[in-house]
Amino acid sequence: MNQRIAQTTLLALGLVNATAQAQTNPLSFYGTMDLAVGKLSSQPPGPPNAPVTSVNGVHNGGMQTSYFGVRGMEDLGDGLKAKFQLESFLRADTGASGRFNPPGPPQDPFWSRSAWVGLEGSFGELRLGNNTNPAWLVNVFTSAMGNNSLFSPSFRQQYNGSTRGSMAQDTGLPNSLSYSSPNLAGTVATINVQAAEGTGSGSNFNASVVHRSGPLLLAVAGARVQHVPSPDPAGALDEQFVMLGASYDLKVVRLFAQYTDFKDKLGNVKIRTPHIGLTAPMGAGQVQLAWAEGKTSGAVSATRTTISAGYVHPLSRRTQLYLMVGTDKVSAGTAKSYVTGIRHTF
Repeated sequence: MNQRIAQTTLLALGLVNATAQAQTNPLSFYGTMDLAVGKLSSQPPGPPNAPVTSVNGVHNGGMQTSYFGVRGMEDLGDGLKAKFQLESFLRADTGASGRFNPPGPPQDPFWSRSAWVGLEGSFGELRLGNNTNPAWLVNVFTSAMGNNSLFSPSFRQQYNGSTRGSMAQDTGLPNSLSYSSPNLAGTVATINVQAAEGTGSGSNFNASVVHRSGPLLLAVAGARVQHVPSPDPAGALDEQFVMLGASYDLKVVRLFAQYTDFKDKLGNVKIRTPHIGLTAPMGAGQVQLAWAEGKTSGAVSATRTTISAGYVHPLSRRTQLYLMVGTDKVSAGTAKSYVTGIRHTF
């Protein structure tokens, strides 16, 4: 009898302990599924005179690239927390992992969106692994189309490698150490150092300062890039850029503005890109309008103008229908795109 009581007691204690761990170590699975149908056009990577190409059909990520992830946290006491995050891109139209169809840009590692472990406390937050690019987040915060890689003019011209974005770095920074300061009166500073990992080139540095105060957001970001991280081929680079961004919510309309000064010293190329946009309510949904014009000088002289518009209609807090249209005028011609789709977050 005593042995049975002891076993029952131990089982009860185990259940209590498991419940306590579940409460202090929350683990969540989440993500976004985004699929659209329509026409996507771009000047793909390749020689300078590569023609504009179009694809009609079902496309992944008309508003946001599909992905899934898992994250967790452990409360260590005295205000200190251990955290981790793993996120993987998904081509929901085919079920394949990663963002790009072969032969395209180099294929993504499985956990290419995020893969880090870190500590958070009164000192701020420290992360080690594959971290989100803080300069890219400034691009997202100050663009009317946020992280829409296919239609956001600033994203398309600067970060999207499949549409000839100018920057060598991606939205994620593998082999990096990231530090974010505590929130001081609405201001958070982040610095990221990306190790060269034996490439023979220097480390990459990215930094941002973001200030939020009521309807106003002000941000500045910059980077010095000396190597291209895996899975791209390693090579010596010398890229620098500074981005200024802002947004202001007038209730009826929210205004966005960016200015990016990009320099590729190795290639003797400079690109200055202003970007403006707005979002406004329309019925139950939201209208998005955005424009960017990148002017290239130095070894190459060119002007690239991208204009996009969209309408997003919520079916619920987590599900939206949308329509996106855009034109991207490059030296080889004008890429015209239009899609309609559905995004569901979980």
